[in-house]
Amino acid sequence: MQNALAFADNDVIVIAWSYGRKLPSCMGFAIYRIDAEGKETALPSMAVFPGTQRKPGQTTEQFPIQKFYWKDPYARLIAEDGGSRTFRYKIVPLEGKPGQLKPMRIAFAISNAVELTPQIAPGLRAYFNRGLISTQRISRAMDGHPEKAALLKAVAEPDNALRKSLAGDMIAALLDFVARADGGGTLHAALYELGDEQLISALEGAGKKLRLILSNPRASDAQSSGGVTDGNQDARQRLHATAGVMIDRMVTSNHIAHNKFMVYVDAKGKPQAVLFGSTNWTSTGLCTQTNNTIVSDDAALAKRYLDYWNRLAKDTMDAGDTPKALQGAALRAWDGKSKVVKLADGAGATATSWFSPNTPKQRGRSRVDEPFPPDMEEVAALIAGARQAVLFLAFYPGTPSVVNWVGQAQKANKDLFVRGCVTNPSAAAGFLYELQGVEPPKRQKGSPPEKQDPRVISAKALTGAVPAGWEKEILSAGFAVTHDKIIVIDPFSDDCVVITGSHNLGYKASYNNDENLVIFKGQHALAQAYATHVLDIYDHFSWRWLVQTQGQRKADAMLALKPDDWQGKYFDDKGNITSAQLKFWLGAAPAA
Repeated sequence: MQNALAFADNDVIVIAWSYGRKLPSCMGFAIYRIDAEGKETALPSMAVFPGTQRKPGQTTEQFPIQKFYWKDPYARLIAEDGGSRTFRYKIVPLEGKPGQLKPMRIAFAISNAVELTPQIAPGLRAYFNRGLISTQRISRAMDGHPEKAALLKAVAEPDNALRKSLAGDMIAALLDFVARADGGGTLHAALYELGDEQLISALEGAGKKLRLILSNPRASDAQSSGGVTDGNQDARQRLHATAGVMIDRMVTSNHIAHNKFMVYVDAKGKPQAVLFGSTNWTSTGLCTQTNNTIVSDDAALAKRYLDYWNRLAKDTMDAGDTPKALQGAALRAWDGKSKVVKLADGAGATATSWFSPNTPKQRGRSRVDEPFPPDMEEVAALIAGARQAVLFLAFYPGTPSVVNWVGQAQKANKDLFVRGCVTNPSAAAGFLYELQGVEPPKRQKGSPPEKQDPRVISAKALTGAVPAGWEKEILSAGFAVTHDKIIVIDPFSDDCVVITGSHNLGYKASYNNDENLVIFKGQHALAQAYATHVLDIYDHFSWRWLVQTQGQRKADAMLALKPDDWQGKYFDDKGNITSAQLKFWLGAAPAA
């Protein structure tokens, strides 16, 4: 019995399918995208059979997909050109010899229709950028010599095509929210990094309607005074001249005021909407690292963020010119209590709001018997209660963190589907140490790379051993690669959870940083969109991780000449699914 399911966020579509068993003589699948008008287009392919050469324009009709799940990043190009945003997919099994393939005499599968859109519910949108620069597309755009300086220059130019492509819908998401004040009302924002010219200009255009708390991210070339450095110096000077309220929140070292949120308050003084997530307001945040942004029109959630903004403003004023007095007892006590908001989506979904710092004191030097921060205690409990899956993306969460709690959950439930990708290699290694029940070794200069479990990996680019015809890739154009702070739990269940915000998902953020975190429960469409994003990023880096850790054998990526050689990775001879990721995607069948 054939079955095909499609999933989407605002940027990419994933398709998974099954015929319930291996298909004798099947050499792979031709996959066709079907738009809203019924037009069918064969998807491009990359891999080729041994003895053949990769050629521009080749499709899955000649070089089929030898997997049971695939993603289509090209549909967004059609959507951007003003074409269809809604698609279905036809999966056609092929048989025969290379160069002479034809459809098998069994029924093809047709997926459900999905739409490339940030719209999750009437008052809820989720945006993901395309901040993956370790791609052949970027390498080709830079003539096979991707360089950090040239890329940073390109993505900083407002009209640059590469900037627009990498940012995707994210620039419009931020600019459209700022534009809400055009009809009256005010914008209350708390930002960590502000360095993109287009965004700074938009905030200048908001004039006196803008109330901004602007922090001081670290900058190697910034002036230092009393342990305080400022990477936002230029934007700060400009906005002091235009904003209605401009508050400089200059925290000391080992603390960061890490928020990236904005609240729209209407002309009657009522909070109406809030924007938050992991996206810093910089060209790198938009374009060269993975990020997500939520826009919620829920008035109760907006009020919660406005209340926090007011607390941050008061804490800053109370501290005066003494940075060490910031994050005082009153702010910490208020942050230590969460609030649950019932979302107006008609499905009973809720959003639990947390803010940081939420411990009585900043983090001490001793880690012995360190109290569990209340927000992370809830996060760890949700992970421990996962029944089917935990997916996550993080930058550098520190320790203890999401990596440890997911490791504990995997250890307790070997059937739990776990996939995670982080920027920092030691964070990925922490998952393996947790599974092994050992303490991480002390790192010394010159130590060999720490081992990682393939379920939780650090981001890597193609360097050294690469497939024939591929270009060397650039991994990063800044400090972060995966900058999302996302956890998705059991996305296809009634108890689905999405955790997102600015919080780095570890103890340090709760103890020492200004942060915001929202735990969405029961919002099925949101959970599936976030699951699509997480596995899109994980899959992108997992193959590159294999190539870099296991060598040229993994880089060849040739199609198999015998049906059982590739189908055996997905099904056994009795028709049982042996691929964990295929089993995960097909687990959505009842919900779909």
